[in-house]
Amino acid sequence: LEVIRRNGSMAEAAEAGDAGDAREDAPNPMALMGDILDKLKILGYEEFAHKNLDGRLLHVAYFVVPHPKPNEQFHYFTQIFAYLMKLNKFSFEAPDEFDDPNSTVANVMEALRRARITVDYSQAKVRAGHGEAVCVILNLLCDGALANTTPIKFSQIEYPSDVYPEEAPIDDDEEVSADIADTVAPTVEDDEDDDYQHSRAEVKKEDSKETKIIESSIDPTAWKVEVEKVAPLLKMRMDPDNKEWRTHLEHTKELQENIKGKVPMAKEQLGKLATTISAAIEAISSREKTINSQYKDEVKEYHQVQEGLQEVMKSYDERNREVSTLNSALQQISEQLETIKSQSDERGESMTDTGPLVRLKDAMKKIKKEIKEMDLRIGTVSHNLLHIKMALSNDKGDTRNKPDDDEEDD
Repeated sequence: LEVIRRNGSMAEAAEAGDAGDAREDAPNPMALMGDILDKLKILGYEEFAHKNLDGRLLHVAYFVVPHPKPNEQFHYFTQIFAYLMKLNKFSFEAPDEFDDPNSTVANVMEALRRARITVDYSQAKVRAGHGEAVCVILNLLCDGALANTTPIKFSQIEYPSDVYPEEAPIDDDEEVSADIADTVAPTVEDDEDDDYQHSRAEVKKEDSKETKIIESSIDPTAWKVEVEKVAPLLKMRMDPDNKEWRTHLEHTKELQENIKGKVPMAKEQLGKLATTISAAIEAISSREKTINSQYKDEVKEYHQVQEGLQEVMKSYDERNREVSTLNSALQQISEQLETIKSQSDERGESMTDTGPLVRLKDAMKKIKKEIKEMDLRIGTVSHNLLHIKMALSNDKGDTRNKPDDDEEDD
């Protein structure tokens, strides 16, 4: 993780500063891709590619330039990203090829945040599946994976043992005679001469091989087809700096030269076009004059017929207006007629309807019954009043008769 953070800070430092310095110090995707490929081979990604990516291996320019199939390139990047995140001991589920690319990029950026890898690139650059952003992310993950894995041990270099002919033991006490020395010395010189001549012959053979004309056995048409396939992948796109005034000046000069080269040809073509157009206009005007001179009477008749047609159209419009006014009046009269018919229908129904008469008879019966009940009640009340009056009158008579009786007793 410390390696990843250190490399992440280096990426941030490369992005910070002035625009010119940042552009010069920006990481080169081509150089990063070579390092990424070597690191992935050390991590053993080839087995992963054979199992999960149908054996498709990376090449040096795979994530440097855009692929003819961008979805396939982006899917390859996500699979390598998931593999490296697993080696960095972070959980990241490898997305499917048909998942939404925007959600996949958001998950990638979230995984980088969880791994505390700060990369100042937008999601659109990561979504492209190639370029500086993708190479920087993969390089940081490869460094972290190499730091987390077991250290790679390289065995000590074993040099081959020098095989020399065994020398005969020399007796120091023994004296070498002059005859033996004379016989041995010329043999050594002869061997050296033979070796020198042999090496000169080999050099001559190699020179003859190099100077020999090389004849290729490859079909030139197949070679051209292969070059056309590979050429777009080998092009390196460098974004021009629009702020540089020299580029603007060179571009304007190129445009000026192009315009100067194309102006004479354009003038000739426009001159020819102008002559053809003027000739066509003259022919049309002459033809128009001849037609007008030949068909004067027909034109007059046409104008007369057109004037008559206009008068007829005016009269038609006036009659049409009158018809519309009469139709509106007819509609009003028909509406009034319908209202009168509805009123007459209601009155006829009311005249033939016996319901009100029946209700009136029932009401009269109820009133008569109520009158009888009232008469009965009045009779009973009057009878009771009469009894009360009679009782009162009797009481008064008794009171009057009592003092008379008392006087008589006295």
